[in-house]
Amino acid sequence: MIDAWLNLPLPLMFGAIAGVYGATAIFLYWLCFGRQTRRWMLTFNGAVAELFGAIMVIFGILIGFVAGDVWDSWRQAVSAVESEGASLSMLNELASASGLPTDGIRRDIRVYVAAVTEKEWPSMADNGTAAPEARQALGALIKTVASMQHDPKDPNARFDGLLLDMALKVQSARAARLVLSAPSSESVKWASVFVLALMGQISIAMLHLDKPRPHIAAMAILTTSIVLIMFLIGASEGPFQPPIYVSSDPITKVLQQVPAPGLPVPQEPPAPEASAGAKGI
Repeated sequence: MIDAWLNLPLPLMFGAIAGVYGATAIFLYWLCFGRQTRRWMLTFNGAVAELFGAIMVIFGILIGFVAGDVWDSWRQAVSAVESEGASLSMLNELASASGLPTDGIRRDIRVYVAAVTEKEWPSMADNGTAAPEARQALGALIKTVASMQHDPKDPNARFDGLLLDMALKVQSARAARLVLSAPSSESVKWASVFVLALMGQISIAMLHLDKPRPHIAAMAILTTSIVLIMFLIGASEGPFQPPIYVSSDPITKVLQQVPAPGLPVPQEPPAPEASAGAKGI
């Protein structure tokens, strides 16, 4: 049930949680001030404010843990994507500086980037799984790098290990990204948050059995806060699920730095020279 709610589109996600807690707020109001239940509910009068405070402290701690897990996953996802893009760019730079033929590496990098951005990103958004095209492209890239070797006496032979290490860093960053894209929500934590939010509404109702208007005001404030905070955290649960997701731009930009085989490597524009200071007379 929790996973089904987290996988809903944002409007339906908000509507579902607002409907549930709006319905419980209306039911509690009817229970407290309805003709049939009013006399019975007044027998519970006398609850102290510490009841609400204790429940809300536990709720705040738990929602903090859930939010921390969600936002930590986002930070790790952004770091993995940035690392993957940076490793691809550095692999191209090292290949260019190694003195080896670079057409094969350039071609494989471009194929891998295209597979990741066009196939794997939609696959992660749909069901959190990898794309076979990206796995095959990465395997071909690593094989190409591993097959390129200098003569042991060549001064540039030191690049051989660096190139392979950088290709393996791409693989490691992709693995970290795929782990974070897997649909594995903390269902037990979310269920605890839902239950404690309901307990918070019940405690508000217990504290405001005397007058309807304070009851409505307190319940509206609490319910609105619960709905908004749980919706915002739930919308960020999957770092690669739309509409709020980690972009593939750091990997896509690699295509601007890695030209197609046979084309020259784009050069960085020269830095503007500092203007000469005024000469003394």
